[in-house]
This record gives sequence, structure tokens and C-alpha cells, in this order.
Amino acid sequence: MKKYNLMQLSEAELLSQKELVRLYAKHINPGIGIFLRVLGFDEYKIVKAEGMYIYTECGKKILDFSGGMSVLNHGHNHPRILEARRRFNQNKRLEICKAFISGYQSVLAKNLAEIFPGDLQYSFFCNSGAEANEGALKIALLFHRPHRDKIIYTDIGYHGKTFAAMSVSGLISRPYKELFKSMDGCLEVPYGDIGALRRLIRDRESSGQNDIACMILEPIKGDLVITPPKGYLQELSTLCEKNGIILIADEIFTGFGKTGKMFGFEHEGIVPDIVTFSKSLGGGKASIAGYIVKPRIFEKTYGSLKNCTIHTTTFGGMGEECASAIEALNIINDEDLVENARLQGEYLLAKMKTLKAKYPRYIREVRGIGLLCIFELYNTSEVFGKGFFKNIPHIDDFLLGLIPAAIVSELFKKHNILLYTGGREDNLFISPALIITPEEIDIFIEALDKVLNGNMLRLIMELANNLIF
Repeated sequence: MKKYNLMQLSEAELLSQKELVRLYAKHINPGIGIFLRVLGFDEYKIVKAEGMYIYTECGKKILDFSGGMSVLNHGHNHPRILEARRRFNQNKRLEICKAFISGYQSVLAKNLAEIFPGDLQYSFFCNSGAEANEGALKIALLFHRPHRDKIIYTDIGYHGKTFAAMSVSGLISRPYKELFKSMDGCLEVPYGDIGALRRLIRDRESSGQNDIACMILEPIKGDLVITPPKGYLQELSTLCEKNGIILIADEIFTGFGKTGKMFGFEHEGIVPDIVTFSKSLGGGKASIAGYIVKPRIFEKTYGSLKNCTIHTTTFGGMGEECASAIEALNIINDEDLVENARLQGEYLLAKMKTLKAKYPRYIREVRGIGLLCIFELYNTSEVFGKGFFKNIPHIDDFLLGLIPAAIVSELFKKHNILLYTGGREDNLFISPALIITPEEIDIFIEALDKVLNGNMLRLIMELANNLIF
């Protein structure tokens, strides 16, 4: 039998940073490797992460204000989640087997039914947000089969990069839709425009096409931090109910306390027919996602013996993943993290507004709800003029993102703070864990103040130089 030259786990833990970068570029994605190099993220080997902080081999202590793009609501390596996983493994619990009922999966589903409002009751577990949205669309279409097969989505929504999820995503997925054929029967409406939705439904009904099965949207647009006009979600929910359209709320980004309420749709007091979730459910330690659905939909689709296995997945609801999620939900409840998100979010947004007033040259707008906040910046050509980079080839493609990228890089290299740019190139996305304190917010604001007050032109030129060379 052939023996392979495989690296050991111990070698993965002891690799030098230079070798890590080489292997990443050779075997994963050289383009992303270049991006990380430009920002300076490739220079440091991470050896530990705990709470709000990441620790490097050379002794840097980095304040993580990215929150893992809403994955790390509990911070890094919460001790209670580590203990839950240790106990699961020490007792050699059954991880996966389709022949027996899992107590972990059953309790997690029961707890979710307790947390979600109204009669949302039946849960399905999978591995990613895109997969959860695929499953939600399937059950909605099956419910209306064969008479209704159209899906309404919004122009700024993002629901994943699998085919159906991509097909019902808006602006951010346009480049992918040019490369891959989208699924048929997907109808786009502007987010926040109830009149456009009403006209679309009316026009299809008046032409004899009562064929809309469902509508999917992010109640609050997570990575852009866009909230709808007041009353929009209530009117949308009423309109869908009146016309028999199943309403799917994508809470993957905003769920489990991030907006200062347990779920984003609760800001307007509606109860969708199906809700998808992921990201922070696993407490930053487990890859788990899913959807929860009302009984009237589930019982008609998967509720019978004949149909109960129509939609399944190999790794959905694995024991350790569910145990982690059970503990994650209890931590949110016990430590009152939703209320902390609301309070600290208000404090953070107020501080951000002071920076906007102080630096109107760079900051176009600030938005925030709970601990989802964003700085929308002016792009480089707006600040320094369109002809500034005319002698540097190919730099125009990067103009939108140079200022935020320079800020992110400087915050990391000089102030030991980690931040991302979010869903658009001209944004600074702020999404810290729900365990954040006022003192840590002050550290971040003071550091950002120093960066904005410094030599921005020098930072941009350094970044542009890294992009070219």
C-alpha cells in the first residue's frame, strides 16, 4: 500500500509564519494571500485567542473589533463553550448516527422554539447559512407545489454563494451571476420599497399569474447595516400573509442578539413563516446553521412518513455542534448579552458620530443598530481628486477601497486592533462581540481618531505601493 508524505498535526502547530504563507499561497488561494499581505495581516503568527483578544507569537495583543463578521458574538473561546465541548468528548458521546435520536439535537431545537417568537417550532440543522437558505427556499416551494414557483428577493440582500442562494441575492452577487446562470423564477424588488412589492404582486395577479411562492430578505441588511423604513416589515408581513406568500427572514448575520434584540425582525414585532440562522449559533466553535419553520408549513411538506426524508444532510445536527449551540444560547441568556449589545451599541454609535463631525472629509455617514455599526467613507478620488493616481497603472480598480484598507492596515499594525471593511469597498465595518465593554470601545475610538488625524496620504501611498509591488 502506498504511503503518503503527510504532515503531522504537531507540524501544523509549529510551522513558521513564512512557511504558513507559502503553503497558503500554493494550496489555498494566492489572491487572498496577496490581499492579506497588502494589509499586513500575513506578518504575524496567531498562537491564541480569548475573549475580545487575539495573541501573536511575537507578543502582540490584538483587540478584535471584527467579531468574525458576526460569528463571534461570545468572543473567542468562551470558557463555558470550551467546557461543554470538553465534557462531550471526555464522555465519548455519540457524534453522528442516523439510527438514534440525539438528545443534543432535540434540546437545541426545543430551546430555539423557546427563543423564537410566535409559533415557529420545527428546526432543521445544517452547516452553513447558504445551505440553510437553500433548505428554506425548498420547503417554501414544496408547500406551494405545483401552482406557485416564483421567489421574490430584494436588490441588496445577500443569502450565500450556492446556486439558489446566489440567485436570490442582490447587488453584491451581480458579478457571480455574470459567471454562473441564476435559477429561473426569481423576481427582484428594491429593499424598503413597499410600493414596489405591492405593484409586483398586483401585476402578476392581474395577469392571471398568482404564482409567487415566497419572499426572502434580510430584515436588517447586516454587512451594510441598513435598516428599512419604519413600518416596512409590518406592511411586508401583512402583504405576504394576505396573498399566501411565505415570508423567509434571513437572520444569519443579525440573529442572536447582534442588533440589540434577539432577532432583527423583532424590531418591528413581526413573526416570519421561516427564519434562517447560522454564524454565532455555534458560539464561535461550531459550524452549525439551520432554519425554523411554522407547523402549518412543516406538516404539509416534511411532516408525513412519506416525505420526512426529502431534505436531509449528512453532517446536520452533529452532537458536538449541537452541544456547543445549546451552551451558546444559554450564555446569551445568562449573561444578558442582548441587552449589553443594545447598551454598548448606543455608546459606540454616539462615539462614532463624534468622529464623523470631526472628520467630515473622510466620513460620509455612520449607521448602527446594536453592535452592528458602519462608517461609510468617501472614496480616494473624492478626497484627493480623480487624477491623483493617473500615473499608476491599474490603480483605478482599487480607488473605492484604498482609504478604508489603509485605515484597517494602520489600526492593525500601529494600534493592535483588528477590523474589516464590510460589504462594500468604501466601508469600515464594526461588529465586536456582544461581551464588549465601554473601556474597549474607548480604546478603539481613540485609535481610530489618531489614524484619521494622521497623514492619510502617506498611508494610502504605502498601500498603493504594496498593491503594485
